[in-house]
Amino acid sequence: MSAIDTRTGGAGCRRWNHGLAALALVCSGVGWAQVVSVPTAHLHHAEGSVAHAPQGDKEWHDVQPRRLLKRGDRLWTDRGSRAELQAAGHQLRIDGQTQLVLENVGETATQLSLTQGSLAFSVTRMNAGDSFEVGTPNLAFRARQAGDYRIDVDTKQGVTRVVVLSGAGVVYGEQGEVLEIRNGQRFTFRERSLHKVQQAAFAVTDDFDRWAGARRRGEPTVSMPAVASAEKAPAPAVTDGRKTIIIPGGPLVAAAKPAAVPPMPAPQSTAAPMRVTAAAAPAAASLSNAAIPAAPSAMLPPAATAQKAPAPQSAPAAPPAQAAVQAKAAAEAQAAREQQERQRAAQSRAEQERAAQARAEQERTAAAAAQRAEQQRRLQAEARRAEERRAAQAKREAAEQKRALVAKRAEDERRQVAAKREADLKRVAAARRAEDERRQAQARRAAEEKRLAAARQAETQKLAEQARRQQLARLQEQAQREEQSARSRREAAARRAEEDRQDEMARREEQARREDQARRDEARRDEEVRRQRMLADQWRREQERREQEVWLRQQQYQPPPMMRPAPMGVPARRVS
Repeated sequence: MSAIDTRTGGAGCRRWNHGLAALALVCSGVGWAQVVSVPTAHLHHAEGSVAHAPQGDKEWHDVQPRRLLKRGDRLWTDRGSRAELQAAGHQLRIDGQTQLVLENVGETATQLSLTQGSLAFSVTRMNAGDSFEVGTPNLAFRARQAGDYRIDVDTKQGVTRVVVLSGAGVVYGEQGEVLEIRNGQRFTFRERSLHKVQQAAFAVTDDFDRWAGARRRGEPTVSMPAVASAEKAPAPAVTDGRKTIIIPGGPLVAAAKPAAVPPMPAPQSTAAPMRVTAAAAPAAASLSNAAIPAAPSAMLPPAATAQKAPAPQSAPAAPPAQAAVQAKAAAEAQAAREQQERQRAAQSRAEQERAAQARAEQERTAAAAAQRAEQQRRLQAEARRAEERRAAQAKREAAEQKRALVAKRAEDERRQVAAKREADLKRVAAARRAEDERRQAQARRAAEEKRLAAARQAETQKLAEQARRQQLARLQEQAQREEQSARSRREAAARRAEEDRQDEMARREEQARREDQARRDEARRDEEVRRQRMLADQWRREQERREQEVWLRQQQYQPPPMMRPAPMGVPARRVS
């Protein structure tokens, strides 16, 4: 391309040549330098809340549509928000809760970083030498053809989903793995080594796919009131120490006559934004001043500019009729000269009036240009103040959200402490109820024992005389049973002790057997190692002996003497 053509939409922005830029500078009528720049990436459409953070800035700010985006800028969309970007002619559409970093945006190279969320992009062209790359935490994707693609980064599951709706692309892993994805294919990757997950990536279509399709077809989508009002506001100027004019969709100043200013030289690079620096301003001003005709300094009176008639020479006297004719001719000549002088005076006055009108027109043009410049400065100041108010509002909202979050966290902690205290109280109450129940059971058992003791005592007193002998017999029998049970318990204890002793002896014998087996295994291994070493030494000695024999044979070998082959002779020829 011979002229700078930076695309900012489907049809691209208007193409400006260098002569038209110089004409716009001359038409402004001011002496300070201006810079005309065409953005290569900007926010084209937004729905909801979209935050922007320049490179190296830790704070996020609200961004409005048609905002110029530069290399290293970061974008974030809140939950339920969506946005559409135009980058070097490509369309980028991001879903809610998505963070996108513009690593590089140029005419031939576009590099993006998607750290979280969903990105649907349409690659409009892919010429020789062009590249479109998207980096994710798991992989890197490069488009090979123009088409529609989608990439999702799920930070909770640690996976990256790649879908090629149309076109073709290549996925690269960390260790150099390469996988080509063609039209209609979709894959899900979990690791950086392109480990594919054997499951469906996601539904065939979802709300974000339908929204992106509507945007591709040019169908209207939902626009928030704040965004709709922001689109009517003038685009803020990006200053870099000089005056800047942003041309997002067309020229901001009117063009002058092309014959008044010569065309400017072509730039060195067609990819750089079109700029008119301060060095060109004096030359353009001088050219504009040269185009205005200069007025005469003073006008002479008619008497000073009139040509005097030559004095008549002495001549012989003429007749009266001839003298009358000569006088009439002289009078007519004098009248013609006076008429010519009046015409010259009228022409001089007309030139003075035209010069005065030109000066007045120039003054009016300069005043109008100064008024436009002042209006533009006021608009820029109002835009800056609005940006500052929005930033302050955003800070206040962030502070309010932070305070609300702190209050919510404190309320949650208070509720947790109350729940914990209530659980402790319930646990203590349950322990107290269990202790009371245990004490009541003990009291009931003690009362039952006392009642049984009283009943036994009454029965004993009642049958004291008749059942004394029987009671003594029962007591004796009970003593015998107790003695027998104690004897059986002692015998069982003795048997258990004997069994334990036998088990201990068996364990010791087993331990000794295992240790003996281990020693024998160790001895076998040592013997095997010695045998292997002996075999290795024997093989080495055998090899050395063989090498020695080969060397001796080589020393004793003498090549046989060369023998000249005997001639084969000539066959005898028989003579008939």
